[in-house]
Amino acid sequence: MKYIGEEIFNIIPNRPPYMILDSLDVEGNKAVAEIILKEDLWIFACHYPGQPILPLTLLVESMTQTFSATFFPKAEDKTEIPVISSVGEIRLKEGSQPGDVLRLEATLLSFKRGIAKGFCKAFKNGGETPILEFDIVDVLPSQMIRIR
Repeated sequence: MKYIGEEIFNIIPNRPPYMILDSLDVEGNKAVAEIILKEDLWIFACHYPGQPILPLTLLVESMTQTFSATFFPKAEDKTEIPVISSVGEIRLKEGSQPGDVLRLEATLLSFKRGIAKGFCKAFKNGGETPILEFDIVDVLPSQMIRIR
């Protein structure tokens, strides 16, 4: 099912300004999101004036939001917010700036006892080679092990 703009709020709990997804398409264990990097996006005013680039942290966050759409609707307790437990090796191969269109793909491999495992990829401007990809594990807080 495809969600556009604020419709995305119906499927994942994230909100602006950190939620910058323009569309989200969820089908089975896969989700595909799109971000159109407009010049007036709030982050470009400060990162960096005159040479705006999308911070890696915001790209990773957007990818994890896309991933959460693959399993969060399946969670029994929708009041729990998924927490990133681990992200595999991150190596950005190419930066993004205003005018770029990003396609984020997330695949859920398993979701058992509140623990979701999968992987994410990001593509730029219709390219077929990912600019960023990583394995991910998200956990619902009730399933986290507390270290005392």
